[in-house]
Amino acid sequence: MYQIKTDCHVHTILSGHAYSTVEECAVYAAKQELEGIVITDHFCPIREEEFGDKIVPIINLTVLPPYIQGVRVMRGMEADILDLEGHLANYNVMHDGKSVLEEAWKDSELVIASVHRGPGKMETDREDVPGNTGMYIKVLQHPKVKVLGHVGRSGYHFDMLPVIREAGRLGKALEINEAPSRFGTQIPALCRRVAELCAQENTRIMVNSDAHSAHSVGIYEKSIHMLEEIHFPEELIANRDLASLEAFLKE
Repeated sequence: MYQIKTDCHVHTILSGHAYSTVEECAVYAAKQELEGIVITDHFCPIREEEFGDKIVPIINLTVLPPYIQGVRVMRGMEADILDLEGHLANYNVMHDGKSVLEEAWKDSELVIASVHRGPGKMETDREDVPGNTGMYIKVLQHPKVKVLGHVGRSGYHFDMLPVIREAGRLGKALEINEAPSRFGTQIPALCRRVAELCAQENTRIMVNSDAHSAHSVGIYEKSIHMLEEIHFPEELIANRDLASLEAFLKE
């Protein structure tokens, strides 16, 4: 079985709908014998007056020690994609004359960009294949974004091949995470197709839990089983261990 020794998509109570602290996530990561985790709480649209409550905690991740329970703990975020232009949450919200987005991600070690539905988030046509394809390509071109999050379950139809090729050209990755296993058969089939095309195009992926509880950290057996079924090249898994993850993030 493939060994994925880092989990790069972990939510804490800072996300508002997750249930564990950073410490608890690190403790469970140690129990799973992981080498590292990345804290990627949701970075959602805010009003300027919400800066202190919702953004400062993400900026303040720098106070965390680099290791907890022997597990490397990295600073990150999961930033909402807002529109077909590829804008990310709070790019145009200013605080003290600075972009809230740029303030929040300046010390992030990993930025995942994902589509989520809801008030203030993506409300465009899910069936607009050219528009959605262009959106993902523009997002990949953000210098700080390293990973497109859970594209297989976004619900937005897009042409996979040009997006995967652009990710490969830019040295970035598409995420395969465990959450789609809860959504019947169609979404896992889309995720499988993403993985197959990434293998074909020599584009890297990340295998993550998308944990919203410490009890889910490092749990991605269904994703690994799928990758083994299609004989996905293990060297294209960017987070297979801490050394490969750190090398990927330095590129």
